[in-house]
Amino acid sequence: MNTEILLSTVLAGSTVAYTVINLMIWYESKATRRQKTTPMVIAYLSRTENQCVGLNFKNIGQGLAKNVRVRPVKDYHPFGKEKLTLSAFGIVRNGFNNFPPQYEISYILNSTKLMKKENAKDYIEIEIMYENSTRKKFSEVFKLPLNQVTGFIRSDPPDTFMEQIPYYLKKINESLKEIKTKSSTD
Repeated sequence: MNTEILLSTVLAGSTVAYTVINLMIWYESKATRRQKTTPMVIAYLSRTENQCVGLNFKNIGQGLAKNVRVRPVKDYHPFGKEKLTLSAFGIVRNGFNNFPPQYEISYILNSTKLMKKENAKDYIEIEIMYENSTRKKFSEVFKLPLNQVTGFIRSDPPDTFMEQIPYYLKKINESLKEIKTKSSTD
């Protein structure tokens, strides 16, 4: 009888453990499915290769963003023109019906040379509102300081193809000179 109680207890414990594990797997698969359908639209500033500052909107999520609307909380006047505001940009004025995953829209804001003259603490603040395919609403406010992209920014290797060509030609030249000096000393 003692063995039957022990086997029943082990069987009941393993059944409970199996149920808990299955429940955890179910929660994880539900979260994974939700992640595959959830969009995430962000805004960020970047520098272009011709030394301009761009305002970028990108869906970094894995789901489709629908009815994307952008509202400037603190407006900005591109290129210092008082009549031109962020409200003139297409996504702010008209919105965007469908914003697929990894899709990106860029707008040129200003030249970095003109921005150096502006206040270093100036920023753009915008609110992005959108829905997923099941009509769940998302909203996030982005505060984008302009001084983060106006300084002398250099990456190694450079980001753009036009900057990479002279960079790699210089590296090749240095390697050839190094080979030449090694061969002349031998």
